[in-house]
This record gives sequence, C-alpha cells and structure tokens, in this order.
Amino acid sequence: MGPVPMMHAVAELTRPFGIETIVSLNPIMIDGTGMCGGCRVMVGGEMKFACVDGPEFDGHQVDFASLQDRLTTYREYESLPPHSNSKCRIAGGDPL
Repeated sequence: MGPVPMMHAVAELTRPFGIETIVSLNPIMIDGTGMCGGCRVMVGGEMKFACVDGPEFDGHQVDFASLQDRLTTYREYESLPPHSNSKCRIAGGDPL
C-alpha cells in the first residue's frame, strides 16, 4: 500500500524472484459502483474497477504505465482554487 510509483517499483523488484506481490490501488473513485469508470485499471490484460474488483491486485499483472497516466487526468482541475458559493470555476463560471 502506498503511492503508485512505489508499488510499481516494489512489483518490479519482486518480479525476478517470483515473490507474490499484492498492491492496493486507490485511484480516483467517484461513485464506488464501477459505473463511472474513474477507477478502471488494466490487470492481466483485463479491465478492472478498483472500487468493485479490488482495490487489491497482483502487482505483477497491473499495467502501471496506463494507471499512472490515468491518475493525472484531473490534475488541471485539482490545481484550481477552492470553489466559491456563487460560481463553479470548473464549469466555466456558471452560477451554481
């Protein structure tokens, strides 16, 4: 359990020795049912949803490159100042 880059590094460290490595993935989760797809991750060539299929997966089967890319999807919005009560900056300034 920890940051994705650390879990990736540990999985690669244990791979040559055949040591079972379970990682706990906590990507962006929106609804907790898998319907939004925000937490999807490729594991063993199959699409999985961390909120319903995990969050624990075989670290040697996780596609860490695509996972790390997905984790930056909302980076632009995460850096915005907090919302005010009168305007939503993400929605183009439309009143709430």
